[in-house]
Amino acid sequence: MIIVVDYNLREVKLWACSDGNKSPELYFFPRDPAALAGEDSLRGCMREISGREKIEAVSFRILFGGDYFRGPEVVNERFFARFEKLTALFPFYVPSMLQMLKIFKTALADIPLIAFFETSFFLGLPESAKFYALPFEFRRDSSIRKWGFHGIFHEYNTGIFPPADKNISVVIDRQTTVCAAIDNRPFSISLGYTPLEGVMSRTSCGDIDPGIVFYLMNVHSFSIHRIDEMLKNESGFLGLTGYDIELKDMLKLRGRDAKVDLAFEVYQAQVMKHIGEGMAAMGGLDNIVFAGAYLDMFIPVVYEMLKKLSFLGISTISLPWKKTKEISAVSSRDSGIKVRLNRMELAGLIFYESRAFLNKIMFDRSG
Repeated sequence: MIIVVDYNLREVKLWACSDGNKSPELYFFPRDPAALAGEDSLRGCMREISGREKIEAVSFRILFGGDYFRGPEVVNERFFARFEKLTALFPFYVPSMLQMLKIFKTALADIPLIAFFETSFFLGLPESAKFYALPFEFRRDSSIRKWGFHGIFHEYNTGIFPPADKNISVVIDRQTTVCAAIDNRPFSISLGYTPLEGVMSRTSCGDIDPGIVFYLMNVHSFSIHRIDEMLKNESGFLGLTGYDIELKDMLKLRGRDAKVDLAFEVYQAQVMKHIGEGMAAMGGLDNIVFAGAYLDMFIPVVYEMLKKLSFLGISTISLPWKKTKEISAVSSRDSGIKVRLNRMELAGLIFYESRAFLNKIMFDRSG
């Protein structure tokens, strides 16, 4: 058994993953990592979760790894020293995540801890896709650049296909991200320095003209804090419709409400813009794969986008798309571009990647 841990500053989620268990069991803990402190408490929790199964490893999803972490790593003292250096770049997250990791390391000293980073994959972006056209000193002396997100999913998605293939990966989650990659190397990513860039979410704006910020300051006398709140928490689907509801409920209003229809048209246009950017960066397209926690909910939207992209030679089978496998083909036999759905949960994906990482460690040691 491998325990997968996801801490997002709101809560601690733990999944118990084992072979043959396609739906890992999920456990919740309080927001404060200190609530897990106390070796006996955490050890008892792990025993309760694992039952009689041996815990082979505990794997952590970590949101940001800066330049220090280019792939999965074992959590040890050297890891802590490097991870702590990221505090200045992510001050609201790194100290709390660091505390969490140290609690697990102290309590479970005999169990390997593995860190997986959402940003590692994008360290391989071309220089032209990595940097913004800002003054040189900001590129040299600051962290203002494209760090990307959903790298765990995007790397796995593009690895489904042969190395030379040109691939687009779309992860539909709380925020949708679009990545282009060839042979495990990313060529573009929609989300860059902050989650505001790229595709709009339920409450955030996605790509906008930065001049809008100055307009709001100069004409409406908005403070920078008011603008920050508006762009992050009052825009996106909420801003376009005025409906403060979850996306699953927003989807039920499609075809019945003009504002909702417009919101989904804007969403689709943004996704397709980044698909086009990725195709241009790679010089073509062989495969496209959709994944993420919101995938099944968004299947009708995905189908519509693929129909709009039919001029590329994409042809799909008709809806409904059956849930036959974790990775399933929905392109027709005569489609010039292959389309796949990856219905794996993030926890399941990290489970399989953890197994591969542990096997690599054993192989390296034996060699």
